[in-house]
Amino acid sequence: MKTLTHLARGIIATLLLGVMVSSPALGQSRAGLTLGATASELHGDFITVRGDAKWGFYGGAFGEVAVGDVLALNLGVNYAQKGGSGLAGTGLLDSERVELDLSYIELPLLVEITLPLGAKWGLMAYGGVSGAFNTNCKASLGGRSKETCKDTSLGGARTEWGLPVGGGFSYTLDNGESVVFEARYTWGQSDVVSNASIKNGAWYFLIRLVGS
Repeated sequence: MKTLTHLARGIIATLLLGVMVSSPALGQSRAGLTLGATASELHGDFITVRGDAKWGFYGGAFGEVAVGDVLALNLGVNYAQKGGSGLAGTGLLDSERVELDLSYIELPLLVEITLPLGAKWGLMAYGGVSGAFNTNCKASLGGRSKETCKDTSLGGARTEWGLPVGGGFSYTLDNGESVVFEARYTWGQSDVVSNASIKNGAWYFLIRLVGS
């Protein structure tokens, strides 16, 4: 698994670098705001049965630069609430319930493709890599009150990284600004705590406002 993880990192880094180097000149740059919600869940070797999705807030800002007619590089800085619940242990009879509340400053780097659908609309698809720095981690084990993760057997929170993919539609306003409606999934690749194999996968449902 570690070999596959390192391989995935290398492939993504190579693709992103290739796009940047192969472009003779970067085009127009734009910036904007992102607002939406997350629906996340826990998975990994420590989680034997997944629980309900945990909904949270997502918001921040981003900048993007065009690379040719349909490609763009997008770098965001966002606040993301994640977490989830599940059963942990060797089996249902001796498992205990785990709940995590997680908050991050997330830095997604995306390669975007936008295909025009007439004068106003565009169809978007993208993928990339995302790093996230934990700002809050609280855990509940076996139905007990939540406490800071480092004070439990799970250990302290860790920096997270994942693979985001998604798509959506963009609409260009008369003033040249754009509104983007998108759905994204980030496949967590690293454990979120230091003493247990728990990863976070999350859906994002977002609206982006892009300057002209």
